[in-house]
Amino acid sequence: MASLASLVRVTARQSACWRECAGCTDLAPLAPDETHCQDCRAPRRRVSTRRLPRAA
Repeated sequence: MASLASLVRVTARQSACWRECAGCTDLAPLAPDETHCQDCRAPRRRVSTRRLPRAA
């Protein structure tokens, strides 16, 4: 049976270390120069809150 450590090595990028994300505080495989996980680095979609004028 595979150990947890061997499974982590298979799923993590090379030279990545599991650390806490600075944005969401979840554990993620982060490269030495990264501080945020992939979800936190993804650009956010802007949602317009303006209402469209009603057709007369």
